[in-house]
Amino acid sequence: MKAQPWQLDPSHYDFSITLSPMYSHLDTERHVNNVAVQSLHSEVRVRFLMAVLGNDSWFSDHLLLRPRRTVTQFTGETHYGRDVLCAARVVAVEEDRFRLALGLFQDGQCVGVQECLMGAWGDEAWVALPASVREALTGRLGAEVVVADWPPSGSEEYSARIHDYPSRSPLTMRYADLDPDRCLGELSVARYTEQARAGSMDVIRMPGLSLLVARIDLRYHRWDKGFGDITLASGVAGIGNTSFVLRGGVLMDDDLVATSESIMVLMDQASHRPTPVTDTMRAKMADISV
Repeated sequence: MKAQPWQLDPSHYDFSITLSPMYSHLDTERHVNNVAVQSLHSEVRVRFLMAVLGNDSWFSDHLLLRPRRTVTQFTGETHYGRDVLCAARVVAVEEDRFRLALGLFQDGQCVGVQECLMGAWGDEAWVALPASVREALTGRLGAEVVVADWPPSGSEEYSARIHDYPSRSPLTMRYADLDPDRCLGELSVARYTEQARAGSMDVIRMPGLSLLVARIDLRYHRWDKGFGDITLASGVAGIGNTSFVLRGGVLMDDDLVATSESIMVLMDQASHRPTPVTDTMRAKMADISV
C-alpha cells in the first residue's frame, strides 16, 4: 500500500495539531517507538473527531467509534526533542464506515502516514453509523483525492488458523490497558502486537543488526472485551531479500480480538542501511513459519 503523493504534503489535510514526543516514547534504537508513533496518529484522529462531532465525542456510553482497520506506514524516523505536525482529513464516508487519512510531519518531512477505517461498534458487532455522525463527516469531505486500495491481508484465512501459530505466549493484562470506555484500548492492542513481534524475533537477533518496522496492518475484530487472559500468537508469513512479513493475533480468553501483519526490514547498525537476510536466518525463521 503505497502512500499517495498528496499524503506527503501537509497542505492537503484540513485539520492539524502539533505534538511533542516525550522521552518515554523512545525505544532502544533511540528514536520514537512504533507504538508511540501510532499514538500520534490516534491523538490527531480523536481531536479531529472532536472538532467535527463535538467536544464530548472522545468517550461514549453507547456506540463506540473505533478503528476497524489501520495501515500505518513509517516513511522516516521520528525523533525526540522536535515537534511533530499531526494532520487528518476524511476521504470517504459510507453507511457503516468512514475512512481517514492521517499524516505526521517533522522538520518539514513526512515521517509517517496512516490509513484508518473507522466504524461503530454496538454491543456485539459492527453496526451502521448514526445519521448525525455520517452527515457531519460527509460535510467535511473536501476535493476528491486518489486513495490507495486496501492491501489484501489474508485476515480471514490466518484468523482461522491463529490457534495453530508456532509462537504463542501468555501476557498479563494491566488496568492501564483499558481505555476511558472500559474496553481494551487501541494502543494496548498495538503494544501487544509489538510484544508478539519482539518475542518471535529472538531466534534471529545478531550483534550489529537491528529490525525496523516499515508497515503495520492491524485489523480489529471486536471491541467488547475488558479484562481477560491474553495470549499472543505470531509467525513468519514470508521472507524477501532484506525484509520479511510477520503475522499474528491477540486473543483474550481464547477469543480473537485483533490480527496484525507487519513488514520488518533487517538493518545494518553501522551503515543504517537494509541488509540481506542470511541463509542461517532463513533456516531459523522456517521453524516459526505459518
